[in-house]
Amino acid sequence: MTQKVIRSAIYIRVSTAEQMVHGKSLQAQQECLERYAHEHNMTVAGIYADEGKTARKELKKRKAIHSLLLDVKAGEIDTILFWRLDRWFRNLSDFYKVQDVLDEYGVNWISVSEPGINMETRDGRLQLNVVLSIGQNEVDTTSERIRFVNEASIRQGKLIFGNANMPLGYKADVVDGKKCMVKDPEAEAMVNDFFLYFKTHQSKTGTVKYMQNTYGIDFSYSMLRTMLSSEFYKGTYRGFPYCPAYLTEQEWEDIQQIAHKNIKQTPSGRIYLFSSLMRCPECGQLLCGTGCSSIINRKTREKRTYCYYRCNRAAIDKLCKNRHRVSQNLIEQYLLDNLEDEYRKYRMRCEKIEEKKKKIKKSKTPEKLQRELERLNLLFQKDRIDWEYYNKEYDRIENELKELSPIQPVEQRDYSHLEKILDTNFKSMYGNLTPENRRAFWRSTLKEIHLKDDCTVNYIDFL
Repeated sequence: MTQKVIRSAIYIRVSTAEQMVHGKSLQAQQECLERYAHEHNMTVAGIYADEGKTARKELKKRKAIHSLLLDVKAGEIDTILFWRLDRWFRNLSDFYKVQDVLDEYGVNWISVSEPGINMETRDGRLQLNVVLSIGQNEVDTTSERIRFVNEASIRQGKLIFGNANMPLGYKADVVDGKKCMVKDPEAEAMVNDFFLYFKTHQSKTGTVKYMQNTYGIDFSYSMLRTMLSSEFYKGTYRGFPYCPAYLTEQEWEDIQQIAHKNIKQTPSGRIYLFSSLMRCPECGQLLCGTGCSSIINRKTREKRTYCYYRCNRAAIDKLCKNRHRVSQNLIEQYLLDNLEDEYRKYRMRCEKIEEKKKKIKKSKTPEKLQRELERLNLLFQKDRIDWEYYNKEYDRIENELKELSPIQPVEQRDYSHLEKILDTNFKSMYGNLTPENRRAFWRSTLKEIHLKDDCTVNYIDFL
């Protein structure tokens, strides 16, 4: 009786290091598996190769495995051939994730050079788990050793990656006998200009276009995200001093705050000046920009754009009762008319808060709080107070102790940039700004606009 031809998939994998050291090339694996398929009346339905991938690489990054599983689900494969089990997987969790799929579609596998390892017999499954466990332990041990070596190199400022992964504005060079990251003189001005433009205009899209038009380079949005998030530009790597810095620690923090603010981009071209600066007084959700346009001159068809802010938890989700819309024009006019008064009120609030903190520090010392804690313990031990009260008071006293010990010196805020703005005729200057620059002006001046229940301005916090 003629046997049914089995459709086999050949899976081959090799990491670059293994190929160099052991000669386990993809070609050698493929020839071995094709010969095995021919000798066992199998037809090769497909060859799936992961080159330069380790068996401990995240499953989602092994593209050949995913292609193979798609063909398994399509019913195009009966069995899978690989040279050794460590070509397939070297950890238990990912192995069984894939094995569940193979079991569902009735597909088996064969480790050609290890006939004793299989899923059909008890001894085969035992040997399988032992081999996978040993392989996983070997890889974990190697990873720990590599991580330890890399951390030591980072502390010494040694370069641990190649030029392909070098961030813009840096290059590799030998300093004091060791290979380090140094500033690239050819790109240094470009990087400084990038951060200056972004901090000034606070627009990601505008910064990308500026870099493309000014320097004629293929500057993408992903490059912008990398530069805004990479700690190399403040001179550190994994928290350790590592390379020359383009930004101070404070400049870096300012850039992070700007990068995480939401600036709404609309196809209509409406500019929302106060995005991420106002919250719903009812639920605390950030207000979102919305707007419309209307014709103000029928002859010329001239249009006027109106921008508002609303709470989407109320307008869309129906989870908030605040149905007010905040007019951008009214907020803008209020700020222009009352910026100086609001700044004075803000300074007075800050001074009162600082005075209150000083009084608390004088009235509550670590010694007094420690005695209060001891009394609280004594009352609980004598069953004079219940657990709920004891736990609440204990946490309160402990938190106050943390705030007082050690006492950190109060950092004096620098308001000179705000005072310079108020001393000038900033209203005239503001009138000549483009909408994008007006948005940048407010976002570099205000921290948050607090609203009353009727969505009029209550008070303002400044940067």
